[in-house]
Amino acid sequence: MDVHDPAARYWELSMRYWQAAGAGLPTGELFQQLVGHGRRALAAWRESDTSAAIPYTEADVAGVLLDAYGRELTTHQAGGWTYRQVQAHWAAAEEFTPFVGADKLRHYLSGKAQYELGEGRASEALALVDEAHQLPREPASGTMADYAHGDLRALKAAALHQLYDSDTALDVLAPLEAELSAQLPDGPLLATDDEAVRRLEAEFVRGKGGAVPLARLLEASVVYHQILDTKAGALRDVGRPAEAEKAYLMLMPHYTASGLPEVGHIQLARVALDQGATQRAHQRLDLAAPLFETPAESDRTSMRAHLRLVRGAAYCRMRAEAARQFGHHREALTWCDRGETFSAARRDDSLSATLHTERARAHRALGNPARAANAYQQAAFALDRVLRVPLGHRFDTLHLRFRRPMFEEALAAAEETGHARLAAVVTDLLKARAFSARLSLARSAEPDQPTGPDRTRFAELTEAIARTSGQGRPHETRLLYEQRAALLIKIRAVDPRWHLIRDDPPFDPAKLTGYLAAYGDDAPGSGGRCVALSLYERPGGVLALLATPDGCLQMRTRELAKGTRRALDAYERMLGEPKPATEELDFWSCNRIGLADLVPEAFADEAASSSTCLLSPHGRLHALPWTVVRHRGRHLVRDTALGIVPNLSCIPALDHRPRMPLQVALLGVIEPPDGSPPLPQIRRLVGLLSDLLGPDRLFGAPRVGRDADAAALRALLDSGPPLPDRTAVLQIATHGIRNPGSPFRASVQMTDGEVETGEILMGRMCFEEVVLTACSTSFRAAADLSGGYGALDGPGPRVAKPLELAGDVANALVHAFHEAGAAFVLASPVPVRLRLASHHSLTWFVHRAGGCDPLEAARRAAVGLLDVDDSPRQVGKWAGITAYGAR
Repeated sequence: MDVHDPAARYWELSMRYWQAAGAGLPTGELFQQLVGHGRRALAAWRESDTSAAIPYTEADVAGVLLDAYGRELTTHQAGGWTYRQVQAHWAAAEEFTPFVGADKLRHYLSGKAQYELGEGRASEALALVDEAHQLPREPASGTMADYAHGDLRALKAAALHQLYDSDTALDVLAPLEAELSAQLPDGPLLATDDEAVRRLEAEFVRGKGGAVPLARLLEASVVYHQILDTKAGALRDVGRPAEAEKAYLMLMPHYTASGLPEVGHIQLARVALDQGATQRAHQRLDLAAPLFETPAESDRTSMRAHLRLVRGAAYCRMRAEAARQFGHHREALTWCDRGETFSAARRDDSLSATLHTERARAHRALGNPARAANAYQQAAFALDRVLRVPLGHRFDTLHLRFRRPMFEEALAAAEETGHARLAAVVTDLLKARAFSARLSLARSAEPDQPTGPDRTRFAELTEAIARTSGQGRPHETRLLYEQRAALLIKIRAVDPRWHLIRDDPPFDPAKLTGYLAAYGDDAPGSGGRCVALSLYERPGGVLALLATPDGCLQMRTRELAKGTRRALDAYERMLGEPKPATEELDFWSCNRIGLADLVPEAFADEAASSSTCLLSPHGRLHALPWTVVRHRGRHLVRDTALGIVPNLSCIPALDHRPRMPLQVALLGVIEPPDGSPPLPQIRRLVGLLSDLLGPDRLFGAPRVGRDADAAALRALLDSGPPLPDRTAVLQIATHGIRNPGSPFRASVQMTDGEVETGEILMGRMCFEEVVLTACSTSFRAAADLSGGYGALDGPGPRVAKPLELAGDVANALVHAFHEAGAAFVLASPVPVRLRLASHHSLTWFVHRAGGCDPLEAARRAAVGLLDVDDSPRQVGKWAGITAYGAR
């Protein structure tokens, strides 16, 4: 076979393709031909005699093809591609990555990351940067050659900035900027600066190649410009507008020389608006007007056309803000309308949210509260699409903090107008939105993320942690814990299935009330009428939302009495103590507080008159003993089954149809690891449960004593999918370990060690119901003392900055079991006495095996304990036992 023919044809097509690309001509057909002939050239190389003189290598062919793949996507011709088309394009390119070396692959991944950044998908960009960082490379030379293909640190900082982690972005940029400023003391070079270019070329000639080549200076300058742009934006976001303005002014010559001065004017206008300098912002926007307010046909280059499309909505949003600050509210509405035309051409939910917010502010100023509320609702719907993709609790928290001012505005507008639908959408976003997204994906028909090297590495680290801990090597164990925590957040942040839920409809309260209406009809044993009650603590009060099966959604705010506020403060402090007083755990009786002290009395009456109430607390209200809440002097649970849910949008995802018979797996830890008290009564509990259920309803032999080790639980966590004709139930009796400063380190103790939250949520189990006879297994951490680092942005700083978690980040053990497949979990956020907890578990199984649904079985078990002794001293010993689920 003559190998030179395919090679010649391939290189001819390659030259034609890049010539057409340079001339701005259509390249689609040439690209397809190039890929086809590239495959033939690679095949010819592989099939030839290796001794033959072949004029190309596999790396040569594959490198050109990868460049072409990147170019096809980054050109304006690909602007109409959907997310799935983009992913298919990149997947096709993967055919050629095995043939190139590490340097070329790093360059290819950097190009992909740059594209994802331009499309606003910073999490994908950060994942690609992380992948590129893992590739081997030569040590830095300390010369301009280090920046030949950009710099991964610059891309990483840009992605972190887009993810609202501007502080970390600035930390990443600082050493890179120092390097470049040392090599380019006069600042970045402009290719259009003819005088500087001639001077450098002359120096190169005089030095006979000893001076830095111009091309290297220009490559380093591109990186310098990129870091200055990211730095300016990050400075603005952390509240340092004067420094941001200085950086943007340094960049202004670069924007002008590139033929895009409007970029600089827009950035400077943003800073001026931040500083309240409306007139200066107006002047800058006037300078940017020629691009955005003239017909698109006048933009002669694709770069200007692309800028018009990408920045048009932002320009109009700033025009609206400036007009509103001048008091020209109707003009602001006109600018919002214009911004919508840009948004229609290029969807950007973050920008759409800001446009709707400006529209709402203008309507409020004009005295149109109903229209303002509707605009805020549209803004919330747009942010729902942005926030539904979890990125790890650090980025989720920072994003939520960044958006909180708008959410607070929207809640105020909802309260002014009585707009319950708006309040429901916003409070759900302010609660566990990322968790409801993960939950909906876990419950979908889509396959799980395939096992990859990261998950294999996670299992290896888990084994290494157990080994080093058993060998008494605490320092090494701690380092392994840190590595595994970082890997866990990375795996969750880049789950390739997230794009499947990007376009799902936002949370709709109407669908929720429809679900409530069908609650009893769908499952005759569920117990009749069901209502949903959502709470959101506001300064001095609680915003309550009540959804009923007749299609009603009501909203009212309950102002809290001073005594109630003091009781909540004292309870919160008490939970922080190592051994809280048992009697005080019956919060309601101890403080003579009832449900109507937290919500409007009519709402409490509605809950008490229903067979089931699905309750979504907020913040510190999650830790209250809801099972024993009182109303009108009577425990609510005597007549109403209570199910606790993270937020309203989780309810349908947590629903399941309890099937009979049961198949129960029993684990009982009698002698936990050293340092924890033994639990001899658990052997009796497991024996009683075994006798009650009988061998036909057991999921294998009970694991008790030494058999209840970590390996046994991990095997059950990987037992999915759910059983087709019965309900699998997992019962674990042991010590629960809470870890307030590290959400993923809360755990259940097994005979030979701990199984932690992070491990459990990685499981895919067949158990749809879980009973945790243990303390503090639904305790929610409010902070991450390590700063929440780990979601692809590398290790945190040497001195950790504690991250106060915004919203209701659902990282408790109970939520890990939900994510692993359980629809119902019985757990406690506070300590419980084992004797009474065991009695509750046994009674729950009696009623559940008798045909009751999980919530009803939990209600009857609680009533049984109340009937024995309902004094605060006795109730406080088991008050925390709570049913988490919707059925």
